[in-house]
Amino acid sequence: MSEFQYYEFQTIDRPLTDEEQAAISRLSSRVALTANQAVFTYQYGDFREDPEQVLAQYFDAMLYLANWGTKQLMFRIPKSLINLEQVEPYCVGDCISYLTEGEYVILDILFYEEGGEFWVEGEGWLSSLVELRDDIMSQDYRVLYLAWLRAIMLEDMDDDTCEPPVPSGLNELSKPLRNFVELFDVDEYLLQVAAKSSAAREVVSDDILRQAIAKLSREECNEFLLRLAQGEPRLSVEINRRLRELIGTSEPQTQQPRTIRQLLEVAEQERERERRRLAEEAEAKRIQELESLAKQEAQMWKDIDALIQKKQTKLYDEAVQLLVKLQELAVYKGEESVFQERLNQIYEQYSRRPGLLQRLRDADLHQG
Repeated sequence: MSEFQYYEFQTIDRPLTDEEQAAISRLSSRVALTANQAVFTYQYGDFREDPEQVLAQYFDAMLYLANWGTKQLMFRIPKSLINLEQVEPYCVGDCISYLTEGEYVILDILFYEEGGEFWVEGEGWLSSLVELRDDIMSQDYRVLYLAWLRAIMLEDMDDDTCEPPVPSGLNELSKPLRNFVELFDVDEYLLQVAAKSSAAREVVSDDILRQAIAKLSREECNEFLLRLAQGEPRLSVEINRRLRELIGTSEPQTQQPRTIRQLLEVAEQERERERRRLAEEAEAKRIQELESLAKQEAQMWKDIDALIQKKQTKLYDEAVQLLVKLQELAVYKGEESVFQERLNQIYEQYSRRPGLLQRLRDADLHQG
């Protein structure tokens, strides 16, 4: 597989100016650029700029994919709209981290699966994930918890390490969160186990919001209205955060934090339970098919003889497929010796058909 790297940057809060677009176009001849997006793809070579610095200077979100197993999602968030004290518990080494750049925080989710190799089209993925930036600014940390679940599968962490705060709503993931789970390969059984400690998300009614708005001072209302009139981006996020403060909403208390060992052990138990369930279903289906096949056994032997008689390669293949099914039926009925006797007769009767005999041997239908 040839080398493939995909970098996509997007603006969310505002479009790029003409001057910014001109500067970005000079970064690489491989750029596909609009007022809200820059995409760089490489089959050979690399992006020579520092992606974090490009993000910090021009954009609000970035996605990087490389077919040797690296996946990275970064968001640029205004310092005033992110609570780093709440974010910190979800950070894990280089997998989930942040740094400050001027008036912004760069939140970085990076996974490198050693020995991994995949091929995924990058187009469309970042657009399906950008709403997660709003979630984080709104203090909805489900994406960070999902990233933490992925990190414990890849990082060498102490099994006695406790999980970070479990956000509410893990049982009702939004489409962007489901996209994150898919792209970053979050283990479904680990997620199921984690979600058992996750409360339902609280729905704030319009009446409660009105009561909170009534608590705002005239001066504070005027300030919000002025900023709205000036077209300040993401103002709704800040207003809603202020209203939640007045309402006094907070994440529901969950049970005692679980350790990584406990999460992984229960997830493996769930995985094994599902394996057994699927195996039992498959076996029940196989038996049902064999019971149905038994009713057609006599006709199938006639069909096999008719197919072989026509001396056509394609029909030999069909005959062998029927014989494989009859062999499985014989094992199920405990009549292997009867089947082997009839198979031996085919070998003897058609000993001058090398094409047929070779196909029988290739299908492990040997003369006994």
